[in-house]
Amino acid sequence: MNILCCIFVALAISACAHVIAPEDLASEIEGLTQAINALSAEVLPADASQTSNLLINATIELADEYNMESPALYHNMLVNMGLRERGLCCHWAEDLHAKLRELNTRSLKFDWLVARLGSQLREHNTVVIYAADSTWSKGIVFDPWRKAGAPHWSKVTGDEYPWQPHPLNGRWEILRCK
Repeated sequence: MNILCCIFVALAISACAHVIAPEDLASEIEGLTQAINALSAEVLPADASQTSNLLINATIELADEYNMESPALYHNMLVNMGLRERGLCCHWAEDLHAKLRELNTRSLKFDWLVARLGSQLREHNTVVIYAADSTWSKGIVFDPWRKAGAPHWSKVTGDEYPWQPHPLNGRWEILRCK
């Protein structure tokens, strides 16, 4: 028992939130904008820019709101113990997707993806951005949970998770993180 307490204290002391430095904010937005623009020749630059600004700024806001701790699995433990209210990957997906749905983009679509649905310890949720003339599988996964509140994105096809659209995708009135 003493060993577990020592491990918990060591994790608590060493855990720290990963925050974007103000000087890196513009480069994060520009990098994501370029990645979104590269999805298709049909992506409107204004849509890519608007989406990138929203996602990067929402990541900063949500990391602060969730009081994120690093690593993400440590933060999950805090949520599951009742020491934090939100910050699980499904909370990130839910909150980011709600913000994305408010955007008025013509050339982009957004969906909620899930990997290993139903696996108690391995299920993972995120959002995907893709060109309106394409499919989610050719899109970009945006997953700030993975870096404990720092922006992270990658192509769906090259990502480490076996993503699929959430079965309740599109039924926003009932799709919620539990």
